[in-house]
Amino acid sequence: MIDKVLAYILACCNNNEFDQTTVTNLSENLKVSRSQVSVVLNKLVKENKLVRIESKPFCFISVEYLKKKGISFKAYVYESLDELLSNQEKKDFEKLVGVNHSLLQTVKQCKATISYPPSGLPMLLYGPTGTGKSLIAKLTYEWARNHAIIAKDGQFVQVNCSEYANNPELLTANLFGHVKGAFTGAEKDNEGLIALADNGVLFLDEVHELKAECQEKLFLFMDQGIYHRVGDNEKWYKSNVRIVFATTEDPGKVLLKTLMRRIPMTIMIPSLEERGTQERIELLYYLFHQEEERLNCQIKMSNKVYNVLLQSKMPGNIGQLKSSVQSCCINSLFDKVDDELVIHLNHLPQELLQQVYKSKKAVLDDDEYIFIDDLQGYYNGTKEIIQLNENLLESYRKYRDEHMTLSSFMKAEKNYVQKYFDSLIFRKKESSQIDYYNRGIQHIFDLIESRYGLKITNNETLAIASYLDEIHHEYHDLRSWFLKHEEECEDLYQLLQEEFFRATKVSLEICTYLKSYLEMDIYSIIVCVFIFYVYNDKKDSRLTQKAAVILAHGFSTASSIADAANRFLGQYIFDALDMPLYVDTNAMIEKLNLYLDRIGKVKELYLLVDMGSLEDIYKGLNIENANIGILNNVSTPIALEIGNGIRNHVEMEDLLKNTIDAFNISFTYHLEKNKLKQPVILCSCASGLGTAQKLKLMLEQSFPDGINLDVKTLNYSELIELGKKNNVFEEYDVLCVVGTLDPNMEDIPFVGIEDLIIEDTFGDFNQYFKDYMDEEQLNQFDKNILHNFSLSNLMNTLIILNPTKLLEQVANALDVLQKYLGIRFSNRTSFGLYVHICCLIERLVVSRMGEYKPSLDFLREHKDFVEYVKKAFKPVEDFYGVEIPTEEIIYIFNYVALTLQNLYN
Repeated sequence: MIDKVLAYILACCNNNEFDQTTVTNLSENLKVSRSQVSVVLNKLVKENKLVRIESKPFCFISVEYLKKKGISFKAYVYESLDELLSNQEKKDFEKLVGVNHSLLQTVKQCKATISYPPSGLPMLLYGPTGTGKSLIAKLTYEWARNHAIIAKDGQFVQVNCSEYANNPELLTANLFGHVKGAFTGAEKDNEGLIALADNGVLFLDEVHELKAECQEKLFLFMDQGIYHRVGDNEKWYKSNVRIVFATTEDPGKVLLKTLMRRIPMTIMIPSLEERGTQERIELLYYLFHQEEERLNCQIKMSNKVYNVLLQSKMPGNIGQLKSSVQSCCINSLFDKVDDELVIHLNHLPQELLQQVYKSKKAVLDDDEYIFIDDLQGYYNGTKEIIQLNENLLESYRKYRDEHMTLSSFMKAEKNYVQKYFDSLIFRKKESSQIDYYNRGIQHIFDLIESRYGLKITNNETLAIASYLDEIHHEYHDLRSWFLKHEEECEDLYQLLQEEFFRATKVSLEICTYLKSYLEMDIYSIIVCVFIFYVYNDKKDSRLTQKAAVILAHGFSTASSIADAANRFLGQYIFDALDMPLYVDTNAMIEKLNLYLDRIGKVKELYLLVDMGSLEDIYKGLNIENANIGILNNVSTPIALEIGNGIRNHVEMEDLLKNTIDAFNISFTYHLEKNKLKQPVILCSCASGLGTAQKLKLMLEQSFPDGINLDVKTLNYSELIELGKKNNVFEEYDVLCVVGTLDPNMEDIPFVGIEDLIIEDTFGDFNQYFKDYMDEEQLNQFDKNILHNFSLSNLMNTLIILNPTKLLEQVANALDVLQKYLGIRFSNRTSFGLYVHICCLIERLVVSRMGEYKPSLDFLREHKDFVEYVKKAFKPVEDFYGVEIPTEEIIYIFNYVALTLQNLYN
């Protein structure tokens, strides 16, 4: 598979067909599912064998091709193909690590401020020491010059104000210039730095070191662009200069308020810790790569060194990281062998070694080595939070395409979320931001617990806080990913809202608190993560089909009863609607209907009300196909009794009666039975779910206009295993099962595909629809069935294989099988087998089905039949490169059982 992918991409690159290397084209040409292709491609990018181009749709370039063509590249992920092939030197902000991630907003603010009409505005860069403020100021200047915002000859003039902390007069003279004789030593005129920076940028670093009188001398120039030189108070000078300030101190405490008013934009520069792991790895690559070029050698470091540099606290931020990298190279320089420099733990600077010995964590790491070039693959790989989202959508696609049951889907999704949260707990990163989130989460879950009885441990609180921190750090990548997948995320959210309204309601409340309390943007995929986290797959899923609401007059009467009941029951059972004391029935109905719209479909609705006048409200409810039970004079004990019955799945009518009897008080209840099952045709084929889906489509196309009949599909093995216990039989009135093999279900008619192909038998199919179609519609249905279910039409539903060729091969194989058996199949049996086996072959080719567990009894009792089938179908298997599993041979045997009955008696 990997070799095929690499060969295909290399061939496309050699032909300059770069647009053919997308996931879709690879999937179609290699006859492999998209998900499998995606996994292989991501693996090859991480292994530095492919370069990913992220302009839509993603395409992939062979590293072998690039090396053969002599195209140099420094990364394995590029924004566009032009960026890779042109290999231009990066300009201004492109050089900045994190320009599209943690520093995206910073860069936007710098660009906007420097270019603000007509001559830009002053800006203040504020952040801890070593965070790159000087570099950002320089790149802001370069960007402005490259975009003709300032003149090409405009200069970047940098002044470190700390050098003049004890000599403000000298700073004034150097900034504004001076005339000859202005002070002792002024032997000639000096234009000053402001004049030098005319039409350029003046960068005043460590501005907090400026004395108040120096700050004041800047006011006039900042307001009007004019100034006096020292010693010349008569002549005015002008300079069109943009000023950038920088400080490590709180500006509000160290700068005059009058100066701060003249600086409209203060730009926060994040610390190294706040910029996340991916950017720290990228910085490590960048800094070590500089040393490789300087020393003209290849550098590798032990895994221990890598982890220390990646995880250690760096109060000096990027400046300290750069110093640490250089220190490692210096300490290991004389241990260099040939052109390779190897960095071990003992080469680390002393302050980092002390952290190692204190924690003893890195010492336990494996003795493996990492080459500097390998780091590119580390930070260009898929981030963990993005991978989580990808996994969630991948499972959703499998469910949506009916390859998974709902319970399996939820189990898989919850597993992904749990593993991710476990990973966050294991990493246990510490920061002030996580502490802040942690306090917020604790406060939010205190509120949630009282309402829904949802308790979380300290570790879980930390995991959620760390998840929020990941969202904060990877916000820009997360936002980009969400915008690409917004439609699918919304579809996933709608599914969860419809099927799991309880978990959805709790999660929405959590996210509402997060949005207001922590001021976070919440995307639908984040809500979905919390739904999977909250969802308890160990509790009986039947609870999700029921809703229980307490309605009572008063400010919080209903809420108090619901909270108390949920807490005592240890489970979220009741919702509450508090009604004003004086409100009419229409207002109550409107409020209840809003609630019902939010919770989606339910089978049973319990309404516990506080007075008899509310009993009639069910008549105005917008709810269909659900039983409604109403009990008046609600109280906490009554709610507990009902809640316990709901939890134990007591039938609604029995529960209401038992509650009345248990309390032996004059209560009344009302039961409104609206549970009307919608009629459906069920398609289920031993040939696979794909065949059932094709049948579903053809049946739907056969219905005359205006017919309100639904068609559902169900996995055949699930139908056999659970029978009428499947949810579809509880939810719908199944009129008949259509498929390739009779599941032999009591009271449920079966219609084989062959019955729909043969004209003289499919008419019996109509008897199941007399209550839903008039005579004219039934006649039209007959004609449509005759047209749509011809053998050629059925065969043309094959997606991958040539239907004519496949049908010919299967027909020949069946002829051989009949000769071996010494019997002749009826036309009805032959037609059914044609469809069943053709669909089976395609399914084997497309999905390469997993291992079956052969029936030993069948193999022993019908050894000859198995051998005959294998011999007859060997040409078909060899041609398509598949093997018909023994389980499928059992299906074929059962299919022709009546024909074979005399043979095996």
